Amino acid sequence: TADGMAAGLSRRHACRLILLGLLLSPLAPAQEVGHVFSDSLPQGKQGPQLVVVPAGRYLLGDHGGRGNHNERPLTPIEISQPFAIGRYEVTFNDWQQYAEATATPMPDNEGWGLSAQRPVIHVSWHQAVAYSQWLSKVTGQRYRLPTEAEWEYAARAGSTSYYWWGEQLDSPDSQPRAHCRGCATSRLIQNKTERVGQFAANAFGLYDTAGNVWEWTASRFASPFDGSEQHSASLLDQSPRVVRGGAWNSGPTYLRSSQRDMKQPQHKDYALGFRVLRELP
Repeated sequence: TADGMAAGLSRRHACRLILLGLLLSPLAPAQEVGHVFSDSLPQGKQGPQLVVVPAGRYLLGDHGGRGNHNERPLTPIEISQPFAIGRYEVTFNDWQQYAEATATPMPDNEGWGLSAQRPVIHVSWHQAVAYSQWLSKVTGQRYRLPTEAEWEYAARAGSTSYYWWGEQLDSPDSQPRAHCRGCATSRLIQNKTERVGQFAANAFGLYDTAGNVWEWTASRFASPFDGSEQHSASLLDQSPRVVRGGAWNSGPTYLRSSQRDMKQPQHKDYALGFRVLRELP
């Protein structure tokens, strides 16, 4: 009947409008690749700045034959879901909010000035996990340390080169690439960390994935990499953990994207920090 045809056309038209609306509607801001945001904390404070990283595939390890044996063979990795990761390494300012809320002592800052803007140091793997768990509790989101594979994926930002920016250090005095011994950074910071975000970001918008401080990952160390990633952090597990990225007191070769090292989970020192990962709903 004419009425039935009209009703059918009306339903189809409504379906098309709904579909068009879905296609044109932007993603939720927290899901947009490259989006920078932070979660609210109690008392009107903000958590660490995060950047949304896309899902994708890459080859973990040494692409050019200049790395160590534990960086080979190349291992295909699939990152099946986007995630958000610290735009910067966790700072003393970030940590202070946690310390005040939990009556946790502040780590040693070595007496370095402007420490609030520097990456937190002298924190063990266990302490980094505890900080991530606290963020999860107070924000209602899922925070943790990145796995080794997630860390390298984020640090490479689509690159396959020795460093995320290319095959050579290429770090002039006028515009150093990163903070390390031999990176041509200022003598004023030669024997200490630098404030976060002072050097160029990679293609994902992350700062200091090369140099400044080594970064804890969630993963147990295996040589060579065997794909056994550690998502659920057990504080009773005393296996060595993977650290990545090199530090202010490292030579340039330690800043390569595939560089793997390990520390005991209770280890602390003045060149070791971390950044957090936040899972997206």
